[in-house]
Amino acid sequence: MHGRVKVRTTAEQEEIRKRERAAKVAQYKADIAVVFQKRKDKIWDDELLLVTRRMLLCNSDIYTLWNVRREVFENNKWSEEDYKQLLENEMTLTEQCLRENPKSYSVWHQRCWVMERMLEPDWKKELSLCAKCLNIDERNFHCWDYREFVVQKAGISNEEEFEFSTTKILSNFSNYSSWHYRSRILTKMFGTTSDEIPIVDDRYREELDLVMNATFTDPNDTSAWFYQRWLLDKCMTTCRLWRAQIKKDTAIIVIDNNILIEPISLLLLVNGETVDARWQLYPDEKFAKLRIAEFASSLEDLDRAKEVSVKLQETVYQLSYSKLAGEWIYKDNLSLHKRNSNDEQLNEQLKSYNQLSEMEPNNKWTLLTEVLLMKKIDFKKFYTDILNNLSALSKVDGLRKNYYKDLRSKLLVEYKLLEMWKEESNLEIHSKIDLSGLDLTKLHNNHYFSFFEEVNLGANQLDNSLYQLSTLQRCAKLSLSSNDLTSLRRFPTLYNLEVLSLRNNKLTSTKEIVNLIERHKNLRRLDLRNNPVCEEIDMAKIQNANSHVEICLK
Repeated sequence: MHGRVKVRTTAEQEEIRKRERAAKVAQYKADIAVVFQKRKDKIWDDELLLVTRRMLLCNSDIYTLWNVRREVFENNKWSEEDYKQLLENEMTLTEQCLRENPKSYSVWHQRCWVMERMLEPDWKKELSLCAKCLNIDERNFHCWDYREFVVQKAGISNEEEFEFSTTKILSNFSNYSSWHYRSRILTKMFGTTSDEIPIVDDRYREELDLVMNATFTDPNDTSAWFYQRWLLDKCMTTCRLWRAQIKKDTAIIVIDNNILIEPISLLLLVNGETVDARWQLYPDEKFAKLRIAEFASSLEDLDRAKEVSVKLQETVYQLSYSKLAGEWIYKDNLSLHKRNSNDEQLNEQLKSYNQLSEMEPNNKWTLLTEVLLMKKIDFKKFYTDILNNLSALSKVDGLRKNYYKDLRSKLLVEYKLLEMWKEESNLEIHSKIDLSGLDLTKLHNNHYFSFFEEVNLGANQLDNSLYQLSTLQRCAKLSLSSNDLTSLRRFPTLYNLEVLSLRNNKLTSTKEIVNLIERHKNLRRLDLRNNPVCEEIDMAKIQNANSHVEICLK
C-alpha cells in the first residue's frame, strides 16, 4: 500500500502522549531541582532566569517561580542599562504568558511589580493593553484590577474612568466587572456618610434609573441585578454604639455594624475619668459586637455620678441615668430601619418592578428586588407582602430555598424587635422576648439579644444555629423546645443561665448533657422531656456534674 499515510491506532497515539507527558515531567523535575538548588546556594545568575522563564511559559501560575525571578532582580548589582533591559524583558515575558493565560493572578501581579520599578513607565501603553484585553474578555476582573492600578499611577481622573465604565456598560449591560468597577469609582467620587445609601442622593437617583433600564432590557441577566442590590442594601461603614447598660458591678456594651478595625478603641468614663475595665468579647473573636466587663471593685458612687459616657473610636456617647433601674443607659433604635429620602423614586421603581413581575412571574431577581425595595420604603407597611415574596421565591428558586428561609428568619426577627422597641421608653430596656413558633432557621443580628433575660425560641428550626446563642450572656431563662435538636456540641456557655428547656427534641447523648451542666454552674432546672436520651440517661453522672440542678424527664 505504497503512497498512503499511515494512520496510528488509538493505542499508538496514547503511547506517544504518555511519552510526551513523561518527558515534560522529567524536564520539570530537572528544572525545579536547579531552581531550588540555586536559590538555596544564593546563586542569582542568568541560568536561573532562563530556567524559570522556560517553566513559566509552560505554566505561568507557579507563583514561586515569579518570586525567584524577583529575587534575582534584587540580589544582583545591575548596571542601570542592564536593569532597564531586564525589566523590559520581563514585560515581554508577562505579555507572552497573558496570551496563554489572561486570568493569571501571578502574571498580573508580576506586571505591577515590574511597572513600579521602571524608570520611565509607559502608562498609556498599559492602558492600551488593558483595553485590548477587555475587548477580548470584558469580564476579566484581573485586568480590571490592573487597570485600576494603572489609572492611579498614571493620574487618570475618576471622571474619565467613570465615563469609561459608562461606555462599557452601555455597550453591554451584562458586563458584571464593569458594574463592579463602576461601584468603586462612584464610592471614590460620590461616597456618603449616610447609613442608608452608598453614594450622594443625586447620583444615587441617576444610578437607580440606569440599573432599572438594564434589568428591564434583560431580566434574566444577573450583572445589573447585583449592582441593584449594592444600591439598595444598607451601607453602614463605621461602627457605632447601639446599647450600653452600666451597673455598679457590670458594664454591657453592644456595638452596631461590622467592626473593621482591629483593635477597636473602647473606653468607659465616669465623671470624665476612665474606668479600668477588662472587656470579654462574645463571641470570642476580634470582630465581636457584644462586650461585657465585670468590675473587680464595684462603682459605689455610680448612682451619684454627674456624667457617664462611652468613647468608641473617636465618638463619645453620653448615657442617661434610670432611677427606676438604678443604672446608666444608652439606646439607639434607628439601627434596623429608617425611612429613606428617596421614597417617591423608590415607590416608582417598586411599581415598575411589580409590572415586570407580572410579565415575568418566575423571575427570582424581580421578586427579590421587590423585597429590598419594600423593606427600604416602609418595612411595616409591606411586611406581609415581603413574606409572600419570600414564599414565592422558595418555589421559583428551589435550589436556594434555604437562603430564602434564612432571609425570612432575619426579617421576622427584625420586625419583632422593631415592634418591641416602639413600646420601650427612653430609659427602659426590655428583658423578655418571645420568638416561638416562627420557624426560624437562623438567629441573625444576634447582638440585638444581648440584654434579654428571658428568651423563648421554642418551635423553630435552630438545630444548626446553636452557636449564634453566644450573645445571650444575660439570659437566665431560655426555651429551645421543639427545635429538632440532635446535638448540643455547639451550644455556647451562657454564664447567667438558670432555666433551660430542651423539651421535645432528638437529643441522645448523656455525655453532651453532662458537659452542658458542667459548663453552666448557675443552672437550676433542665427540661429534657420527650427526648430519646431520657430512656438511658445516667443520673449519677448528672449529680456529679451539678447536684443542685433539677432534671425533668417525665
